Amino acid sequence: MIVDGKKIANDLKELLRRTLKENKVVPKMAIVIVGENPVIEKFVEIKKRFGADIGIEVVEHRLPADTSQDELEGLVRDCATHPEYAGIVVQLPLPESIDTRLVLGCIPLEKDVDMLSIEAMAAMRRGDAVIMAPVVGAIDEICRRETIEIAKKDVLILGAGRLVGAPAEMWFRHRGARVTTLEKPVRDLAMFTKDADIIVSGTGKSGILQPELLKDGVILFDAGTSKVGGKIVGDADPSCAEKCALFTPVPGGIGPITVAILFRNVVLLSNKKIFEVESIERG
Repeated sequence: MIVDGKKIANDLKELLRRTLKENKVVPKMAIVIVGENPVIEKFVEIKKRFGADIGIEVVEHRLPADTSQDELEGLVRDCATHPEYAGIVVQLPLPESIDTRLVLGCIPLEKDVDMLSIEAMAAMRRGDAVIMAPVVGAIDEICRRETIEIAKKDVLILGAGRLVGAPAEMWFRHRGARVTTLEKPVRDLAMFTKDADIIVSGTGKSGILQPELLKDGVILFDAGTSKVGGKIVGDADPSCAEKCALFTPVPGGIGPITVAILFRNVVLLSNKKIFEVESIERG
């Protein structure tokens, strides 16, 4: 089956809208943007629109591309102490002159809705994180809806980045899967892909996965994006869907769900008592 990420995101949107209304919670989320980038602006607009639809104000904090490390860290720390912000997002990528790891480290765990700081990674590694990284949350949502078994499955993760690969590896390991992660390209990819029950790809290399590399009935979560001919494409060729028991297309698969999970994280962290995740998922 081909996952309809937009439908799942809309389901979550309605659930979050209702949850906020019933609990009379009106949180805000800060988003820090450095420089001007058309791709970044598109993602910012998507987040602002989703927030407006459910009743969460997304407040922009913009700095020029030549902002210093100290200025950016200072802004993030200011946002962290702002009592009205339930969540903080630093829109990536940052300019090459900036140490991204240090900037993300300025976001306290209780407001790190993207789960990108070292502290957040440590919580995920221990298995005691209150919220999920957005991509992991999207995978979890799909697995729950489609009753996908994780324990003892052979999982292959392509890419070890902080947005997809790293959190996905920890999540699958905590659920009893046998996980192999390929951080860099390999000469014979089929040697790994042919044995995988589940593949998570986040390399940003278009067409790296082709049907002949997959075994029949594989579950393929494509979380990689790149631009080819002005269009957004995934790591997997769309024809891979024919070999898959479940396939997430790009665009329209995992992407829309990650936005919904990001805002679910804001809702979870906006209440000092912390909503139980299941209550939000089930309504």
